[in-house]
Amino acid sequence: MHILVRQRLIRRGAIWAFVGLLVLAFLLLGFSRVSHVERIEREGVLRVVTLNDPRHYNAQGDTLEMSLAHQFANHLDVDLRFHTADSTEELRRALRLGLADMAIGGIVVPASQAGPPDMAYSRPYMDVLQQVVYKRNQVQTLNELATLTGAVRANTPQYRALRALNSDPPLDIVAFEGTTEALLQALGNGEVDYAVIDSNDHAYYRPYYPSLRHAFDISAPQPVAWQFYANRDGSLRHAANRFLDDLEQSGQLEIVLDRHLGHLREFDYVGIRRFERHVNQRLPPLRDYFQNAAEESGLDWRLLAAVGYQESHWRPNAVSPTGVRGIMMLTLRTAGDLGVSNRLDPQQSVMGGARYLAELHNRVPDHIQDPDRMWFALAAYNVGMGHVMDARRIAAALDESADYWAELRQYLPLLRDPEYYRHTRFGFARGDEPVIYVENIRRYYDLLRWMFPSEDESDTLLPGLEPEAPAIVLPPLFQL
Repeated sequence: MHILVRQRLIRRGAIWAFVGLLVLAFLLLGFSRVSHVERIEREGVLRVVTLNDPRHYNAQGDTLEMSLAHQFANHLDVDLRFHTADSTEELRRALRLGLADMAIGGIVVPASQAGPPDMAYSRPYMDVLQQVVYKRNQVQTLNELATLTGAVRANTPQYRALRALNSDPPLDIVAFEGTTEALLQALGNGEVDYAVIDSNDHAYYRPYYPSLRHAFDISAPQPVAWQFYANRDGSLRHAANRFLDDLEQSGQLEIVLDRHLGHLREFDYVGIRRFERHVNQRLPPLRDYFQNAAEESGLDWRLLAAVGYQESHWRPNAVSPTGVRGIMMLTLRTAGDLGVSNRLDPQQSVMGGARYLAELHNRVPDHIQDPDRMWFALAAYNVGMGHVMDARRIAAALDESADYWAELRQYLPLLRDPEYYRHTRFGFARGDEPVIYVENIRRYYDLLRWMFPSEDESDTLLPGLEPEAPAIVLPPLFQL
């Protein structure tokens, strides 16, 4: 064979051998590549970054978004580690730098082409509206905004929604750097005339800032979802979508949303103002009684105080037409069973009420867990455990479940209906009343937790939580 031909064949063979080695290497890399979700499962930790404000983060892990993230971590069978960030920009930077696997915190999915191209989102789990709120200057129309100064958190869906209004003349808008709570404080102090926040923020903060008013919405419903770094493989996002799909199809998503948002639906401005006044005037001489009763019963003193307020507005001499008396409105029979000799003695009444509530809490079926277990006990405090169990039997007869408060509250009102109560063990009851009763106590309890934060709440943290989650530390040279 000619020497040149032989050299060409050798050269060609070497090239094909090299190509073959490259292909084999790529195939081996492909087969050995570990996906994002597999890495999380191997390491046993899901790292989540959330906004550092009371609606999205607390040390007990009982905000809406944290509860969902905790369930997702359980679904993956891994631990949960939280970090906090002060803005949505910091959330995104944490994802880009690989300091977190996903971001939560009421994140609105931007309209097509409107958001950062390197961010991806899970399927939505709820919707929000962007709302104009005010305190002093009544705002009813969009045209009125042009004569006022508004504030909105910078680089947020609210900011984009307000800018999209294309008002003529242009709106005077302050791009606020800070949390939603700080924004509402500025509005309350009269530093601006109105603010734009989302509907869930409005519902959450409304009891704490009762003078705020809703003017009008400036957006259609917008989807809220979890956020991921799009340049990673989509395995974690796909796992999140499957988890949220399953949660919705099982009915658990609705239960979680109701647990965190249900009691915020109704709002009574006059009632909240009266409550604040009574906290200052009536609660101080009773606080030691609630705290002592809490130590004995193992319950939160603020919950006991919320029950006492719902029962009597903290009036030691309260008497109802049905004969119940005292701060905790005990019946004569219940008081006797609890060793309360004088129902009008505030110390005895509070201690007796705490013992009774703890007893009811223990009588709720074991498979029902807190916080639903406590809401069941409160309903029983109001209407009796027998009627609560009757409502559960009505649900069972209809082939429905009533193992969560969001479910039970639908069946309690049926105790008024002869079509249902005549088949129950304990008969007729005004079943709508315990529903209102429990929701009121939940609102008062939220307010008291906000007014009197507990020093020992860090003792009851979810796995991966600390009294204050470490903030994400971002190198300043990295820009968005």
